[in-house]
Amino acid sequence: MSAPSSSSEKSSSIWSVLNMIIGTVIGGVVLLWVLAFIFDGLGSLRPKAKADAKTPAAAAPAAGAAPVPAVPASATTAVVAPTSSLPSLEVTIKPDTANPLAYDTKTISAKVGQKVVVTFTNIHPTLPQPHNFVLGKLGTKDRMMTIAMSGMTLVDKGYIPDSPDILAHTGLIQPGKSETIEFTLPAAGEYPYFCTFPGHVAIMNGILTAQ
Repeated sequence: MSAPSSSSEKSSSIWSVLNMIIGTVIGGVVLLWVLAFIFDGLGSLRPKAKADAKTPAAAAPAAGAAPVPAVPASATTAVVAPTSSLPSLEVTIKPDTANPLAYDTKTISAKVGQKVVVTFTNIHPTLPQPHNFVLGKLGTKDRMMTIAMSGMTLVDKGYIPDSPDILAHTGLIQPGKSETIEFTLPAAGEYPYFCTFPGHVAIMNGILTAQ
């Protein structure tokens, strides 16, 4: 009668050992999840995403070089094509040989935005007179007489009036002298030029046309 009892005891012992192992494993898993949640959250148990091997690492700036600011991915860079500048227009004006109270150049053509270089050379073989070159703003052709007459008493200013209608001018140029001025035409149209020395404006004038 002793054999069956011994076999039953062995079976019970094996199940006890298995239950102990299973309980230990389950307890260890539970403990692992609890510790992970406490220290790093449940996300620590998920596999970490591997870095994309196709994405090149940013190059480190050279020693001493200024840091390059980051550019947002959505930003676009506009490429501005270089524009060729217009060549300067150089004009030399003198008193007219036939009529010393007139300019020898009565019309000038230029481009909008072009730099114009005017040199007035006050040389006349028979009737030397003081002169100047005054350029009126766009659309002031009808007012050039009024502008010139407003400076008739301004001897100390070379007879140049303080007028907002004047775009550019020389000083009063004595016989045998010359002066060069530069200016740019801001818009298309006609710009009158004239001498404001008393009595000269009626004949000594011209038109600079910008296209």
